[in-house]
Amino acid sequence: MRSIQKIVLFIIILQLLCMVSCASAPPVKKNVSTSADFPEWINNPNSLYPDSRFIVGVGSGDTRQAAEKDAVGNIAKVFQSAITVDQTVIENYLEVEENNQSSASFSSQMLNRTSVASQQELKNIKIDKVHFSSKDGLYYVLAYLNRAETALLYEQDIKNNDGKIVEYYNNYKTSANKLNKYGNLAKCKTITAINDVLRNQYQVLTKGQAEVPVSIPISDIDQKMAELLNTITVALYPGKETPAEVGDYLKEVIGKIGFKMVNSQGDFSMNYSLDIEPTDINRDNLVAYNWKLTIEVRDNVNNQSLKSFNHNKRSTAVSEGEAKSRIMRTVREQLNNQFYKEFNKYLNSI
Repeated sequence: MRSIQKIVLFIIILQLLCMVSCASAPPVKKNVSTSADFPEWINNPNSLYPDSRFIVGVGSGDTRQAAEKDAVGNIAKVFQSAITVDQTVIENYLEVEENNQSSASFSSQMLNRTSVASQQELKNIKIDKVHFSSKDGLYYVLAYLNRAETALLYEQDIKNNDGKIVEYYNNYKTSANKLNKYGNLAKCKTITAINDVLRNQYQVLTKGQAEVPVSIPISDIDQKMAELLNTITVALYPGKETPAEVGDYLKEVIGKIGFKMVNSQGDFSMNYSLDIEPTDINRDNLVAYNWKLTIEVRDNVNNQSLKSFNHNKRSTAVSEGEAKSRIMRTVREQLNNQFYKEFNKYLNSI
C-alpha cells in the first residue's frame, strides 16, 4: 500500500447512483419546443437555475437521447476527480466486503464501476428543458441537480464510511496477528481514499461552505502502516532454470504492496518457476514456445497455503529472441496484474 499507483478515476456520477433509492419513478419527459431561434437557457442556463442552488448541464445531439446523455455528462464533468488509489485494491476490498455481506455504502461500491451510467439510473438529475433547432437540426437539453439534496446524500455516505474506518482501526489495535493488523489498516486506507473523493465532491456541491469531520486522520493511518510494513517480510525461492527476471518482477509486485524482501524465513514464502519448452507449429518462418508460470505462496504467520497461481500460454515470433521477449513481457503483465490482484484479495480477507 506504500507505493500506490496513480489511476485517474472518472467516478464523477458514480456516487450520484446512490440516489437510485431516493426516487422510484423515471424522469418526466418534457415536451420539445421547436424553432429556429435558440432559447436563452441554452447559453445561460443559470438564468433558470442559479448556481448557488443547482449544478446545471446543457447538452446537444442528433437525437433527444444523445442530447440528454450529453447534458448529464456535462453535469458529471463538474465532479471529475483524479485520485491516488489502486483500483485493484478497491475492487478486492469491495469483493471481500460483499462476500462478508457487509453494508458498504452504495456510492462506495460505485467506485468499482468506470462507465458513465445511463440517464435512467441517475434519478436525482432532472431534465427540465428540451429544444429542437430547425436551424441546425440538433436537440438541446437542460439538466439540473439540486446541490442541497445531493449534499445530504454524500454527507450520509461519508459518515457511514467513517464508521467503517473506525471499526477497522479498532480491529487493527486489538489484533495480535500482524497480517490481520495489515488487512485492517489496508481497509482503512482504501475507505479513506474513497472518502477523499466523496469529500472533494461534497465540497463541489456545497461550494466549500460545509465540511464533514474526519474520524481518523490519514496521517495516523499512514504512520501505523509504515511501522507495520517494516515487520512483514517475503522470501522468494526460484525454481530450476527460472530466468532471473521473474524474481525481479515479483519484487516489483511486493514493492507495490510495501513488504520487505528477505533471503529466508519470511512471513510469506513464494516458490516460483517458469518452464519454457519449444514446440513445432509446422511454420518454417516462426518460432514457438509453450510455457507455464507457477507461483506457490505460503502464509507462514497463519500456517496456510494460498491457491496456486498458474498461467499457461504459447508464444510465437519470427525469432527465438523475440519469442522469449514476448514471454517475459507477458509474465511481467501477469504478475503485476492478475497475481497482484489475487494476492491482495487474500490480504484483504485475513
